[in-house]
Amino acid sequence: MFDYYLRLALRRCRQNLPMVLLLMLTMAVGIASCMTAMTIFRALSGAALPGVSPYLYVATMDAREALDKDDPHYTKPDSLLKLSDAKALVDAHRAALQVALSQSLTQFGTTDGRKSTQAYGLIAYGPALQTLGVPLRYGRAWTAAEQASGAPVVVIDTHVAHKLFGKDNVVGRSVTLGKRSFRVIGVYAPWKPRLQIFNLGQNAGSSLGQDENFFVPAQASLDAGVGPFSSGECGKGGDTPMISFQTAAVARCRWIEAWVRLDTPAAVAAYRQFLSSYANAQHDAGRFVYPPHAQLYGTQAWMALHHVMPDDVNLNLMLAGGFLLLCLVNVAGLLAARFLRRQSDVAIRRALGASKRDVFVQHLVETGLLGLAGGVLALPLTWLGLWIVRMQPVSYARAAHFSPGVFVLLFVLSVAVGLLVGILPAWRVCRLPPALQIKIA
Repeated sequence: MFDYYLRLALRRCRQNLPMVLLLMLTMAVGIASCMTAMTIFRALSGAALPGVSPYLYVATMDAREALDKDDPHYTKPDSLLKLSDAKALVDAHRAALQVALSQSLTQFGTTDGRKSTQAYGLIAYGPALQTLGVPLRYGRAWTAAEQASGAPVVVIDTHVAHKLFGKDNVVGRSVTLGKRSFRVIGVYAPWKPRLQIFNLGQNAGSSLGQDENFFVPAQASLDAGVGPFSSGECGKGGDTPMISFQTAAVARCRWIEAWVRLDTPAAVAAYRQFLSSYANAQHDAGRFVYPPHAQLYGTQAWMALHHVMPDDVNLNLMLAGGFLLLCLVNVAGLLAARFLRRQSDVAIRRALGASKRDVFVQHLVETGLLGLAGGVLALPLTWLGLWIVRMQPVSYARAAHFSPGVFVLLFVLSVAVGLLVGILPAWRVCRLPPALQIKIA
C-alpha cells in the first residue's frame, strides 16, 4: 500500500511542478537557515571538557595589593593570582585534584638547533594532566619532587613531537625551551578544550579552545625565561616598571589561575569555605587591600560571566527558528490550497470506498516526500550558509563546519517538517463526507 501511495505522490508532484518547486524551496530555505544557526549553537554550547569540566571550578578573589588598589579596569571577579597564592591553594591539598595554570606561547627546538616550532601550551603548578583529564600516550607526568626542585621536564603532544623528531614516542629526548634544555617525560595526543575556559580575562572575545601543545612545570618554565602569554596584572601606579609581553619576570604580577576538581556538592561547599578563609586571612594580614569576596565558579558559570558564547549566537538561533516557523506557515497554506483543488479526486476515491485514513495517509506520504526533497535541496544551502559564516570576522567562524550529525538531523528535520505541515491540510481534505465532496466537486 505504501508503494501505491508513493507512486501516487510522485504522479501528483509531476502534475504541478512549479508549485512543488516553490514548496521545496520554501522548506529548504527555512531548514537551511535553522541548521546553520543550530550548527553554530551546538559548537558553542555544552561542556568545554566533556566528562571533566562539569566538576571543574576556578577560584576567584580580589587579590589586589597596594600597587593595584586604584586599578580602574578591575570591574568583575578576577581569577588571576600571584604564583605564591596559587601555590598556597594547591599545596593545601583541600581537593583531590587541583592545579594552577596559565597559557603560554613559546618556541620549541631540538638541542642541535636543526628544527624548531612555535607552540601554545600551559604553564602549570600541580597535577595538570590528571586534573584536566589529558590522557598520556607515552611516558608519565612530572612528580611532586620534580616540580618542587624546578627540574627541567616537559610533556608535549604528538604534533610537537612530529615537528621536531618525526615520530610520536620521544620520551627521553631533549628539547630546548627558552634558555634551557628540557627532558621530554610524556607525550599525549593533540588536546584542546572545546571552548575557551583559561585566562578568559585576557582572552576576551575568544570562544573556541585552542590546541595546548605542551605542559611544563611553572618554576622550571620561569627559570628558563618562558613566561605566560599575558603578563597579567602587574600594578598600575607608583614606580612599577612596565612589564613586557611574554616575560618571565612576573614575580610581582597576578598571572596564574587556580583550578580545582570537585566531584560532590559537599566538596564544593567545603572548598568554598576554605577559599574564603584563605582570602580573608590575606586581607586581615594586610596583603589584600580590598575585601577579597572569594568565589568559586563552575566552568559553565565562568564562561557565561565572560560571554564565551556571544549574545548574537542565541539571537541568530531565535531568528532562524522564527524564520523556519514562517516558512512552515506558508508551506501549510500552499499545501492546503493544493489539496483543496484536488477535492474531486478525493471525492471519487471516497465514493469508491477509500476510507478517511487512506486519504489522510496518502496526503501525508506526499507531504513527507516533499519534505525529503526539501531536505536534499537544503543540504547545499546549509553548506552555503556555513561558508558565509566562516568568511565573517567572528571568533566562532572556525566552528562553522558541516558534520555527520548535522547531516542526519537535517533529513530527519526535513521529513518531520513535511509531515507536520501536511497534517492540517490532509485532515481538512479527508474530514468532509463523500457526498458533500462530490457536490463541491
